Amino acid sequence: MGNTEKRVLFINHSVRDGGPGRSLFYILKHLDRKVIRPFVLIPRDDIFSDKLKEHGIYRDIIVDSRFPDGLLRPFSGGTAATPRGPFGNAVMKTVYAAVNIAKIAALVFTFAGILRKHRIDLIHCNGTIAKITGAFTGILHGVPVVWHVRNIQQKRLMKFVITRLASVDAVKKIVCVSKATAAQFGGNPKVCVINNGIDPDEFSPDAPSVRTLRRQHFIPDDSIVVGNMGRVVPRKGYEHLIEVAAALLKDPALRKKLVFVIVGDTPGFFVKNHLSEIKKKVSRMGIADNFVFTGFMSNVTDCLPEFDIFLIPSNYPDPFPRSVIEAMCFALPVVGFQIGGIEESVQNGVTGLLSPPGDTSHMTKSVRSLVEDAELRKSMGARARKRLTDMYGAKDKTTEVQSVLLEASR
Repeated sequence: MGNTEKRVLFINHSVRDGGPGRSLFYILKHLDRKVIRPFVLIPRDDIFSDKLKEHGIYRDIIVDSRFPDGLLRPFSGGTAATPRGPFGNAVMKTVYAAVNIAKIAALVFTFAGILRKHRIDLIHCNGTIAKITGAFTGILHGVPVVWHVRNIQQKRLMKFVITRLASVDAVKKIVCVSKATAAQFGGNPKVCVINNGIDPDEFSPDAPSVRTLRRQHFIPDDSIVVGNMGRVVPRKGYEHLIEVAAALLKDPALRKKLVFVIVGDTPGFFVKNHLSEIKKKVSRMGIADNFVFTGFMSNVTDCLPEFDIFLIPSNYPDPFPRSVIEAMCFALPVVGFQIGGIEESVQNGVTGLLSPPGDTSHMTKSVRSLVEDAELRKSMGARARKRLTDMYGAKDKTTEVQSVLLEASR
């Protein structure tokens, strides 16, 4: 190792599963170890660290339970759920928030020990809690900080906190995953846009995979699968997906061959179990036979290769959903709304079909056109795959991020 090596501490609280953790994994995988030595702070070992171990990059990992994976989540270090229901949930969330804030404060004040021990030159913050923790650490201990912003703050208080902290001197650079994500910072000159990346070979439609979705859920081989994957929470627009499905399934011919698959669950810290709500709604509407709910799956290669169409019904400015580029990687046409990072990643009429925000009638027509035209599905999917390999390769995106880290650490 030469004297030019920079030691970067990556702070990550997305350890179960989700876009932020998966995106950071690719950065850690492709960093040039000759110029950057990465250290990673996480609240506990989980799916994220398991993936690091799987790829032989579980090195210099710092596990500290004082760093929570969310302000309003259980602080036991496990995956216990917050009690559902308005009263129990409100009380427990208040308790969780108070304890977690106290733990973050204790971590920030004692961070000097971690920084000295590992001779850290720069902190990279991955996630909202990481951004707050990193910013205060930078202010208190004089270490430069880079934020990697993968979300758009929806709550007014948190938006106020984040935009104010973004202006402090300790925060040197703000990497945003899309133009939509960058917009929340106004004209802050620290902001640059670097999209998420993915390894095309890892998600190749030609690569061998388990492919058990249809067999396990008794989906006929000649069925057309319209699928979605991700957290099953209200802002992700599952009500729109159901509305589209209901409209299509009025056609007896489509009812015989269409299957809608939803991969994912509702995190335990949400007040209501949205997955349970939409299951009940589908049943009440009499279309349950055309739906499959797999629950949480840690490996998307077990399901995405068996989709025919990827439908993302988010009707809020979804920053730059990884599920979209993962679907594109598997040569799937994407149907969604013209909003947020979805609009930036999908070429309307080329790699997928986009509808005006909230226009489920238009979205229904888009899905129908793909269902009825196998050649259109194939051609759009092929172009989606090419766009992915041309624009969103993880190696190239990591090189861009690495340049920002080196610049910020000078």
